[in-house]
Amino acid sequence: MNSSTIHPPFTLSRRASMRGLAALLAAGALGAWQPAHAAADTTVIEAVQLPAQIERQGQRRAAEPGALLREGDKAITAAGSRMLLRMSDRSTVRLGEATEFLVQTLQRSPQGGANQISAGFKLITGVFRYATDYSSKVVGNKTDLKLDLATATVGIRGTDFWAMSDADHDAVCVFEGHVAVERGASAVADLQKPGAFWVTFTGKPEAPAGQATPDQLAKFIGQAEMRPGQGVLLQGGEWRLVAAANATGPQANELRDRLQAAGYPARVAGQGSGFEVRINQFASEQDARSVLAKLAPLGVTQGNVVRAR
Repeated sequence: MNSSTIHPPFTLSRRASMRGLAALLAAGALGAWQPAHAAADTTVIEAVQLPAQIERQGQRRAAEPGALLREGDKAITAAGSRMLLRMSDRSTVRLGEATEFLVQTLQRSPQGGANQISAGFKLITGVFRYATDYSSKVVGNKTDLKLDLATATVGIRGTDFWAMSDADHDAVCVFEGHVAVERGASAVADLQKPGAFWVTFTGKPEAPAGQATPDQLAKFIGQAEMRPGQGVLLQGGEWRLVAAANATGPQANELRDRLQAAGYPARVAGQGSGFEVRINQFASEQDARSVLAKLAPLGVTQGNVVRAR
């Protein structure tokens, strides 16, 4: 797939380093200009454990730090993959492996000197965790978020919670705050106590909400966390995987497209008299080497890992 098929503003400038991102967020630079009415908002990919993809208008591209998600976009993680998203109010969305997550609506409107974020998400399958940002709440930002599962809708206003959905069941667990679970027009669970847990199984009678055990809580949290050294990219990551060097233009483009289609955000760069195919922004050397070890089936047989300059 040619990279030109994804239209701006799909990617954020690579000049944004980890320090630069923090400064941008603190200054509200991801959405500094505020109209007097609700406007479409965006969410940035802050980190990703490869391979993963973003789908826009039916076209897929490998996910990478700095890419922006907007209404209608779908984030897709493969087995062993994860993704960390940051909304414009600085709250975070974490996606576990084998997850499909749809941004249905995403709007921002000013309220005095703060913002009101209205978001509608759909967890098609997989694992999701959402957490508000304390500093954002201090300045008065408010978020009205609804998450659709296969059989229920989760409504929140400022909290930290986990959810999952697959062919067998939907589940929700609150870590902090207040979560309301609805099915159709009926409220079925009001989760306010840390660790409160609701689950419904396909084809079985609905059970009342209960309390997750410490082992269950640890499992839920771990399902959406990045695994260092296993293919993590993050904004400002200083390590690079060189999948091919001294390639011709057609060779480089063909390999880039093959890697992109598999969920690896490869790019082509001129190098001397030929071209390199690169994957940038790895968090560590081990993260880059772990991905390199997986790329032989995609035609990468003489790759290398270097520190980016």
